[in-house]
Amino acid sequence: MSFKITARTILQLGAELISSDAVALYELIKNAIDARSSNGVDIKFSIVMLLSKYEECLAYIGEGNDIDACRSFIYENLQADAEREDLDSFRSLIRAARNCDELRDALVHAYRAINRIVVTDTGHGMSKSDLEDIYLTIGTSSRAKDVNAQLKDGGKGESIYLGEKGVGRLSVMRLGRRLSVQTAKVDEKNYNILDIDWREFEAAYDKSHDSVVITVKQGEAKPLGQSGTKIIISDLTSVWTTSVLEENIRGQIARLTDPFVVGKKRRFPIRFEYNGSDISYAAKIEQLLLDNAHAICKATYKIIDGKAQLKVDIVENIYNGSAYSDTHDELDLKVMVGLEKLGYPLSTLRKVGDFEFQLYWYNRQKIKGIPDLGNRAEILKLIEQWVGVMLFRDGYRVLPYGDEGDDWLGLNRKALSASGYKLNTKQFIGRVAIGRINNPYLLDQTNRQGLQDCPEKTLLVNCLQSVIVNRMAFVLEEGKSSEKTERLAGFDVGRTDKAVKDLEKRASQAVRKISQHYSGPEHVLQQVKDSFAELKDAYSRAVDKLGVVENERERMTHLAGIGLTVELVAHELARVTEFTQKTLRDVPEKEISQELKGVFDVLESQLKSIQKRLAILEPLSVSARQRRAMKDVGDIINFVLTAHDSQFKRHNVRLSLDLGRSPVKAFVIEGLVVQILENLISNSVYWLKAYSEEHESFQPEINIVLTGSPPMITYQDNGPGIPISRREVVFQPFFSTKGTIERHGLGLYIARDCAEMMGGTLTLCDEPVVQEGRLNTFVLELAEEAK
Repeated sequence: MSFKITARTILQLGAELISSDAVALYELIKNAIDARSSNGVDIKFSIVMLLSKYEECLAYIGEGNDIDACRSFIYENLQADAEREDLDSFRSLIRAARNCDELRDALVHAYRAINRIVVTDTGHGMSKSDLEDIYLTIGTSSRAKDVNAQLKDGGKGESIYLGEKGVGRLSVMRLGRRLSVQTAKVDEKNYNILDIDWREFEAAYDKSHDSVVITVKQGEAKPLGQSGTKIIISDLTSVWTTSVLEENIRGQIARLTDPFVVGKKRRFPIRFEYNGSDISYAAKIEQLLLDNAHAICKATYKIIDGKAQLKVDIVENIYNGSAYSDTHDELDLKVMVGLEKLGYPLSTLRKVGDFEFQLYWYNRQKIKGIPDLGNRAEILKLIEQWVGVMLFRDGYRVLPYGDEGDDWLGLNRKALSASGYKLNTKQFIGRVAIGRINNPYLLDQTNRQGLQDCPEKTLLVNCLQSVIVNRMAFVLEEGKSSEKTERLAGFDVGRTDKAVKDLEKRASQAVRKISQHYSGPEHVLQQVKDSFAELKDAYSRAVDKLGVVENERERMTHLAGIGLTVELVAHELARVTEFTQKTLRDVPEKEISQELKGVFDVLESQLKSIQKRLAILEPLSVSARQRRAMKDVGDIINFVLTAHDSQFKRHNVRLSLDLGRSPVKAFVIEGLVVQILENLISNSVYWLKAYSEEHESFQPEINIVLTGSPPMITYQDNGPGIPISRREVVFQPFFSTKGTIERHGLGLYIARDCAEMMGGTLTLCDEPVVQEGRLNTFVLELAEEAK
């Protein structure tokens, strides 16, 4: 047995699979490109009667009007701008009818035969055997074999073909129900003719596909030395007016070839004609428009020596010219694209392949006229014409990315929940450039509605998202104001409330499931609930006390610092409860055993450790922060580290602590020192964990050394470190290379701000070198006495 294919399957692969007329035209253009047409492609529309008028005329005849009235009605509805020869042919058929039945038949015949779209190229053409063995074979692998051979040979550059699925030729069904192909190779004497009436497939419907017989015929003699293909589509199924065609061209066809690369290579000529008149359109984006964007991002993703690397350059031109330039290695990229949460291996970063993108951002409220280009209204119109982030493969568009209403990068959804700059698709003109050879896993869907879902596509999208939502937004925020208070005001207080509620809900669900299935120490589960109550109460008290802080900068720093700590503690509570539930799955239900007791003992031990983290909130409170006094710095360090004992054990972090031989005292606010250390430890644990996952033999380490005169804490870990290029930018608010979920981008900013409030400094130090070209050591210098 084998699959049986019905005639209607052919229709489903053609007219029903292709989503729009523009997509159908694009498929025909791609065929001309793949045929290596030397002078491009000509697409001519000959429209004597619109489809809508044709249907009106049929209805008028059916109403019983006399033949003269019907004939006059038909003449009135002919296109006045149609070419003379076509008009005469149409009128001749109508004039020959002797009664209304014949008139109806004449009208049907005239509409189906004379209205047509003709696509002509001067490519290599097709022989009789090509038509029979390749063109008439659905899903032929002729081009796919050549592309796969190019991939196998390690070919570089652009693919030899744009199309390879073997179904694109069926797109003509979307445009009309009749097809005539006239084609020949250069060494042939005659044209080869193939005529197809798709209505025959409609009539056959559930019969076998081969019940409709198609024959290739020999045509008239061909001029010597010429080759090419002419495709005539008739019995048109859409209304084609000049305005409809222009809308399709300017909205879709003009964007089919990469409009950003003008000057780099010759564009494939695509010429349109409607009833003998040329349809002109802009096929490139004005460079002046791009140069005057309010923010520009240019990025290149490359596989270098077997490892992925992303280089990003961003500049804003709307405020003070703030810029950002950095190169992200695989560890950065792993976090940026959320590799761990997706469950993809590191190799997926490399399988994506090389690509590049350029993004041009416009704030429409601040648009002005541009000399030599146009006034404000004209500039807005140009932006509207090219708006969207488009995807191009080997210089040709992958639909529908960048179309109106398309949000393939999820920017609109991100903007709704973002604080600060809300970057959405309507603000960008952009291109993403991939290649069939460079990116072999990024393949089109058969219906031409974007890329097939796969891990490589997900990473491509996530990479772009991260650059836009994190990096570009950061540069714009940085440029918007040099006042830290204004920028820090973007901290979302509501996020902390929501995060704690969500985490409490998760923990409660875990507690409920544990209680349903296991008998154990109820007081331990009650501790989970009590801890959340204490956490929310402490947070509420701390926020209430912020009213006594008059300085706005200090108030926002306090609030952000407390909020980050609260979220971390809540996350730990939810984590240990869910972990306990997961561990208990392997323990027999309702059985009081030593194993069950051991699981609850571990939970209780972890809860006690988290209680110590809760205690940290007390020195973070406003009243505690306001007590400036001589403090033993070693005692503060020990206080903080004790709360992290279980966390260090869980992540196998080896701690080295050197507090010196004698106590070191400094004139500090205890809560601020606690906050600085908390943020440094939080960052270390995050990146040490990420680094450990990719380096099996790696031993995470944190080294803390306390020295006096002046009081100084040297804090170092042996993780991936911070690139030298980010020495200062990491201290800016909202800058982060962590994943979106973990990201606040405030930790190091708060830490440095806390140091400065006490008259101290927090800096990144060049020595010692742990990772070449990266910084792993923070130095916190404190005031030795009151000033």
